Amino acid sequence: MWIKNRGGATSHALYDTTRGTGSQLSSDTTGSEVTSSTGLTAFGSNGFTIGTSSLVNTSGTQYVAWAWDEASIAGIDIVNYTGDNNSSRTISHTLGVVPSMIILKPRSGSYGTEGWQVWHKSLSASNVLQLHSTAAQAGTGTFTSGIISSSPTASVFGFTAGGGGVLNVNASSTTYIAYCFSEIEGYSKFGSYTGNGLSDGPFVWCGFRPKYLLVKDITSSLNWIIADYARNSFNLADNNLSPNRSQEENNPATFGQNLKVDFLSNGFKIRTSLSDSNTSGDTYIFAAFSEAPFKYARAR
Repeated sequence: MWIKNRGGATSHALYDTTRGTGSQLSSDTTGSEVTSSTGLTAFGSNGFTIGTSSLVNTSGTQYVAWAWDEASIAGIDIVNYTGDNNSSRTISHTLGVVPSMIILKPRSGSYGTEGWQVWHKSLSASNVLQLHSTAAQAGTGTFTSGIISSSPTASVFGFTAGGGGVLNVNASSTTYIAYCFSEIEGYSKFGSYTGNGLSDGPFVWCGFRPKYLLVKDITSSLNWIIADYARNSFNLADNNLSPNRSQEENNPATFGQNLKVDFLSNGFKIRTSLSDSNTSGDTYIFAAFSEAPFKYARAR
């Protein structure tokens, strides 16, 4: 469960059933996991319950919540592990297929404040991104550690640590959480596109109409951007939030170069020349999830 205050500059709040309802992480900071009794207080079979924290429930303020079900049929596995300080290691997952994207964060311990690491199948070999940062893709020498030392498999992902790299992914007695995603036909799509710098931007095929779209320029140091159908129920979709920033939705100081997109029956179409989503020649990765899963997407 990922919750963001749309009307105020408060941090993102991430929760999951593996860590428990009171355990909160924020994508826009490198901070350790905190215990919040007033954030998300319960997961239900058809929803969730929240407390009075400003991150989830300020009176009169609009919020957005993005939720995923942990299941191999949905292509999602949440992995919790404790570091052992080895420079090389593999971690088991239960997806049953090769992951397409992995988001990893130290939770607690001596190195709990190390940053978020993101591996995506479209990145260059041994490169990662950081969810809390605008930085372009880089290798282990820049980000201290690299997730995925070789191609992940249907049962494990691995990493090596060059120099001090063990801190972000495998420090002794530090606990970690890894969100692993695989591509499911008709439900999720992970890939990349190349910007053309035009207001008539690229079309990206997904095989379904997206309900949630995450985009990041991996060539230049620009924001992560999230657009979704819940906040834009018709095209053009241009209400943006940024995982690496606490700012409210579409704050001009944050989103002067944002994502404007049409959600189509079989993918999405970029509708801006602005750099966060369409710099000419830059490469962008994306993660898209469908509004109506499994081949029932509708045009609008």
